[in-house]
Amino acid sequence: MTPDLRQLQALLAVATHGTLGRAADALHCSATAVSMQLTGLQHRLGVTLLRRTGRGLALTPEGEQLLPMARDAVEAVARLSAMAAGQQAGQTTRSAGSPTVPVVLGTILDPAALRLGEFLHAVRQQGPQLHPELRHGVSGWVQREVREGQLHAGFCLGQPDATRLRVQRLATVRYVVVAPRGWQSRLHGRGWDALAELPWIDTPRDSVHHQLLQPVFKAAGTRRHTVARVDQEASMMDLVKAGFGLSLAREAVALREADQAGVAISRQHALDTALNLVARPASAMSTDLAEAADAVNVLFDVAATVWQPGPLPGKPARALSVPGETPAPGTA
Repeated sequence: MTPDLRQLQALLAVATHGTLGRAADALHCSATAVSMQLTGLQHRLGVTLLRRTGRGLALTPEGEQLLPMARDAVEAVARLSAMAAGQQAGQTTRSAGSPTVPVVLGTILDPAALRLGEFLHAVRQQGPQLHPELRHGVSGWVQREVREGQLHAGFCLGQPDATRLRVQRLATVRYVVVAPRGWQSRLHGRGWDALAELPWIDTPRDSVHHQLLQPVFKAAGTRRHTVARVDQEASMMDLVKAGFGLSLAREAVALREADQAGVAISRQHALDTALNLVARPASAMSTDLAEAADAVNVLFDVAATVWQPGPLPGKPARALSVPGETPAPGTA
């Protein structure tokens, strides 16, 4: 029987990311759904494509042989879809008589956590002439680039300076402490001062991890003992699983890794922050950015709808911390 597109996408995602959890994040679905697609693909082809290893899943020789063909098939469908979407967008723009308006948007975290696909789809619906250009970084970098006029708008975590930026709060994101397997007893019932003595994986000063932890340890009158520094959330979690030390992780990411990899977590040490959309105030925009003021207003209007308080009618409430790291995502 012929494999379907979702099965081939599942194979590519697992080959790229190495685990069901990360593949599910990249495909914006559950790990169970990815597992079912892979099982179906192997059943249809009558061969074993994956094998379990100590760190996740790896391709069998048969899987390695199939992978290039699967990638060609998925990319061909993607090109077909992009061509059709481009033709449709071109027709819409021409019918409206409007030129394309570039909008440079700073992103953090991963597409699923930002609901990026849903957000940009709604932006296209409201402003079909807008042409988003995405640049990925950490929260502090996004705020700095927005202030300097390098980004029209951007997502960030924390508490941006509302006197210098237009700020729209979107949702609450919870972080918890994560530690290597078997370290649960070293976390339970311990204060932040005791945790500071354990080895920590550090992140850049512009990251939300650093911004959340600095005042906590300052209030405890101590400093963390750091053993490594990383600028990607996926790398940070790999070091935690390898036994390097502690760090912070979004609660849903931590719970997933606890279930799949056995990492220790402490929800007792929870720290909440805010996901925001920021832009320069209209009064502070340069002439070039002022031309995109209407586009920025569209972004903020759409964000208010996509992240409206409470569940949407007929839909369950969504937790912003539900993950989906992008390939090589940056810390937030």
